[in-house]
Amino acid sequence: MENIETKRVHLFNCDSLFNLDSVKSLFTSAESKLNFNIEIEKHHFKLSEMSEMSDSKVPGLHMDVAVFVVHANESRLSINEENAGIGYAKIYRALVQATGKSLDYKLD
Repeated sequence: MENIETKRVHLFNCDSLFNLDSVKSLFTSAESKLNFNIEIEKHHFKLSEMSEMSDSKVPGLHMDVAVFVVHANESRLSINEENAGIGYAKIYRALVQATGKSLDYKLD
């Protein structure tokens, strides 16, 4: 019998501005079409907890996929700019590193 791999998906949202159940449903509905199982964990955190989440909690999580849900009314999302040090950049960088990717910036 074939051993089916499990992928760990972590869903993140700051200040509980979005109900992550709809994102979870998206993944679970796609699971039957994939050749792996999906294990989902939701994480809500307050803006005041972002540094702790980025520095302490995220690096200790095993994840294959991370989804960071942000509010559509944000005035500016500078999550992937080289010199971004405010806003969501810190959590974004922690999630990228936790999924085994690197941040290689090549800005002109």
